[in-house]
Amino acid sequence: MVGLLGKTTNLSRDITGQQAQAERDSMWGPIPGEVLSFDASKGTATVRPLYKPLHNGQKVDMPDLYEVPIDQPRTNGMGMTFPVAAGTRVMLAPQMRAMDDYEEGGDGGAYDARSYHLSTMRASLAGGDSLAAPLENADPDNFHLRFNTSGSFGMKGSPDGKFQLNGAEGNLFDILAQVVELLGNETTTVSGGSSSGIWPLSHQSQFAVLAAKLRAMVL
Repeated sequence: MVGLLGKTTNLSRDITGQQAQAERDSMWGPIPGEVLSFDASKGTATVRPLYKPLHNGQKVDMPDLYEVPIDQPRTNGMGMTFPVAAGTRVMLAPQMRAMDDYEEGGDGGAYDARSYHLSTMRASLAGGDSLAAPLENADPDNFHLRFNTSGSFGMKGSPDGKFQLNGAEGNLFDILAQVVELLGNETTTVSGGSSSGIWPLSHQSQFAVLAAKLRAMVL
C-alpha cells in the first residue's frame, strides 16, 4: 500500500487499506485442481489444488483437500456420469458459507463462521484444464459426446440432424445403412412351376427407402 507508513506516521487510511488487502488475500475463489482419487459411491474426491502461493518469497504446495464433492450433470431424475480418473483436472470453488449441515442432509442451517474457506470447496468437472492443454480434435461444427481422450469413439450430432456413433468397428449408422442396403438387394430362388426363378425379396422398395433415409442421416 502507498502512504505514510512507519511506527508513528501511520494514517487511518493506510491501516484500513492494509486490513482490506489482508482480508482480500485470505479469501479463496475458484482455482484449478487435480483429482488424486475418486470415490464413486460417495461422489467425493481427494483433490490437489494447482496453485502455489508464496510464503517468505518461496512457492509452496497447498494441502490436499479430502472428501471434496464432485459436481456432475444431473437433475432430480436423470443425469450424466463420467469416470473420474486420477489426474482429471477440475475447477475448485469455495462456498460462501460453511455448508456442512446441508452436505450431511440437513436444511442448510448455519454451521460455523467459515466463509470462502478451503475446507468448503466443491469441484466441477467443467473447467480446470489450462490453455496449454486444449482439448484435442475438437469439432467446431457439431455436438460431440466423447468416449475417449482422442474423440475417436463417441457420438456426434450436426445442426441439420445428421449423426455419428463411432465405436471400435466404425460408425453404427453407416453399418445399419449397409445392412438395410444388403437386405434390399437380397433375392430368393423359387423352384418348380411357372414361378420358378430368382426373385427379389418382398418389400424390396421399402428397404431402398429405409436405406436412403439412413444414408441421409449419416454424418
